[in-house]
Amino acid sequence: MLTSKLHVDKTRLPHSGMEISRIGLGLAHTHLLSAVDRRRLLHRAFELGITHFDTARLYADGMSEVCLGEFIRRNRQELSITTKFGLLPTPLIGSMGAAAKPLRKARSVLNKMGILRYPKRSYTQETLRKSLHASLRALKTNYIDIYCIHEPEADSPVSADLFEELERIKAKGDIRWIGVSGAQVDNIVVTFGSSLDVVQCAEGSWTESRFVPDITHSLFSELVPAGRHSGEQGQVEKLLQQALSRRRQGSVVVQTRSVGHLEQIVAWADGR
Repeated sequence: MLTSKLHVDKTRLPHSGMEISRIGLGLAHTHLLSAVDRRRLLHRAFELGITHFDTARLYADGMSEVCLGEFIRRNRQELSITTKFGLLPTPLIGSMGAAAKPLRKARSVLNKMGILRYPKRSYTQETLRKSLHASLRALKTNYIDIYCIHEPEADSPVSADLFEELERIKAKGDIRWIGVSGAQVDNIVVTFGSSLDVVQCAEGSWTESRFVPDITHSLFSELVPAGRHSGEQGQVEKLLQQALSRRRQGSVVVQTRSVGHLEQIVAWADGR
């Protein structure tokens, strides 16, 4: 464990003016941790200056939001949250906790075999309203900082009516910023860019000639997790520093289940 003082800087996103930590913590897999280890990870992230947490209604079939909701109650005003809608969870599986592990494995196998399509997508106003209500309840909060359309695809079109509903919800105060997140966000950015406050995409999926995202994710997705070999650690460090230098006013969401790995990421972001 690193003992020197580590702290993540903040930045102000250029489109929304939102203040956000330069490193955010993604919570797609934290349900795989024990409750004790999950609390330890979230608390250490906050101590390190990571004040932005990224989740989605899909992640762990809603359990990811519940886990984050248990943490944020004491520090809500100091934290920012991204959650997402459009990719549909299975609430029954989410409610089963650790007992759902074999069901998730079976679902993954069936999906790969083409027998079951998962996740299903829906970008209707009704889905938006139901998902938002479920997210607010799970997160134990009365507002969401960034509410993203989650991984829209060409065969799941997003309509102007959806953005009109998002604008109404934003005006009401249930969400503060409207966003889109995914690998194929170009069409959304081109068509609805004036309604978007935040664009989030995979770090490797954007070029300045198309658009410049506010937040990126999936930086290390194709690498062996850092900590196994020094060569891979060097590669992770280089990727992280390149991602931060590409967008001086942007944020990078990282995924890890290890406190030690998180501390190392923060050290690399600080150039140590």
